[in-house]
Amino acid sequence: MESVVFAPACLQETVAERLAGLPVSVKASFDGSLPAPRTGKVIVVVSPKGGAGKTLTATNLSVALARQGHSVALVDLDLQFGDVALTMGLRPDATIYDLSVAGGSLDEDVLSHYLVRHASGVKALIAPSRPDQASAVTPELIREAYALLRQTNDFVVVDTSPGFTAEVIMSIDASTALVMVGMLDSLSLKNTKLGLETLKLMGFDPHAIRLVLNRAHSRVGISVTDVIAVLGREPDVYVPSDREISMAVNEGVPIVTAKPDSEASVAFRTLAEMVAGTRVPTPDARPERRRRRLVFGRRS
Repeated sequence: MESVVFAPACLQETVAERLAGLPVSVKASFDGSLPAPRTGKVIVVVSPKGGAGKTLTATNLSVALARQGHSVALVDLDLQFGDVALTMGLRPDATIYDLSVAGGSLDEDVLSHYLVRHASGVKALIAPSRPDQASAVTPELIREAYALLRQTNDFVVVDTSPGFTAEVIMSIDASTALVMVGMLDSLSLKNTKLGLETLKLMGFDPHAIRLVLNRAHSRVGISVTDVIAVLGREPDVYVPSDREISMAVNEGVPIVTAKPDSEASVAFRTLAEMVAGTRVPTPDARPERRRRRLVFGRRS
């Protein structure tokens, strides 16, 4: 008995018509014209209190990863007072608020219209322009955006608001790794310690947390030994106190671009290599010269 193949022309035409109305990314999955989607890593930058350098770290980490050849999306999740656009010198036509009120289903094509491309290649989803717009951005939208961005980027870096808000906790749950940022002063160190303890209570793997100490060369009477004693571990990356950082922020240019040979740029590139897995953290990755400056800074 001969086999019968049901492939009438009318059915083929119907399928073609249906595909014509689908997004490009969906159509391509049928005809194989697009490569298999990525499963990018979600790197969430957190700090218990504001002013520690989260945005500085998130923006420079993103640009450093992009300069190392990775595709990177940066999400400004400080929904009330986000500064990613200002720090990177971006002038967005739309923000995540505009995405949230646009309505309709969210897919890669729709999301791409709300991403702002930086000269480094980083694609940024900018925070709302006014604090009152923050409440329109739902956790469901954020979760969908993360999933889509992971499919098209090697890394999704998230700059969060201070503390453990609902959006931050949801982002931590969706993350691959965390970057905790603290500063070299007693209040920041106390809050950083509490932040690390909170993450431990949440069941987050301590080995997936990279610890960044910002303004690490400040002469405030606190040594590296003091830092380790308070935090229970040594920071993975030390970002120095450098007026060039403030100048770069004011100019809207990440320090890794403005001063690529500076010690701060080296620190952020090191962080990017750790996040990308091309550098393994060591118990003491700092030059001995830097250790002396930190330990004996108050005597000099």
